[in-house]
Amino acid sequence: MKKWLSLSTLCVVLLIGGCNTGNDQQEPKEEVNGEDTQEDPSTEQTPEDEDAEQEGEDEGVQNNEDFLAVEDEFTKDFLVETEVEPGFHQMRGKLDGFEMLIPENGIISDLLHDIENDKAETVIFTFNNHLEKKQYNVKLMYQSQYSGDWKQNYLNVFKDEVGFDGEYEYAEANGLEIYHESYEDEDEYGPVLKYFSYLFSKHRNQAISYEFIAVCQGGEDCTQSLEEEAEIAEKLMYSIRLLDQ
Repeated sequence: MKKWLSLSTLCVVLLIGGCNTGNDQQEPKEEVNGEDTQEDPSTEQTPEDEDAEQEGEDEGVQNNEDFLAVEDEFTKDFLVETEVEPGFHQMRGKLDGFEMLIPENGIISDLLHDIENDKAETVIFTFNNHLEKKQYNVKLMYQSQYSGDWKQNYLNVFKDEVGFDGEYEYAEANGLEIYHESYEDEDEYGPVLKYFSYLFSKHRNQAISYEFIAVCQGGEDCTQSLEEEAEIAEKLMYSIRLLDQ
């Protein structure tokens, strides 16, 4: 399980870094060539300046600003309705197979979005809670057709992929059969929550897997509550609708 957590955390960090680059928010770093330079006294940092700079670096995960879904060129093409409720938009997959809520600061990665044979689609989006120094990663894998005889195989393989060896909880909602569970652990950055589910349409051979990862990025300044993070995970999960095609 620890190996999976390390890989997942690395994926989240790389993903956010890619989103930042795509939104042109990174500032170029000044290179030093080893030559002595004469500093302008007016630009010399005081201890107070250094303290303020350190405080700024400690805020947020990558920077101090959110990237908004409606402002991101790739993400906004998925939005079908904005501000459906405070803090959330409605998004739809490119195969028109599913809809769900996405936080207003959720960013869909163009690098990791994939459509296979017009039958399967992978969507990954991330969002941050800068105040609490948390980072969230959501991965969806939609299938427009699957064999009902293989449902249990799908569930077993999915458990192996997420590193879980227990039993699923079962629920029904929105015309879906939902198999879900969660666990929490720690990695080198702090607590990690994993919430995951497989959702099958009760009326059509459609299915979608859902993975939600909450990662602390603030060290001792960041705490995770399984119950509180699960509420966010379940809000997004229960907003999923599989659409007629």
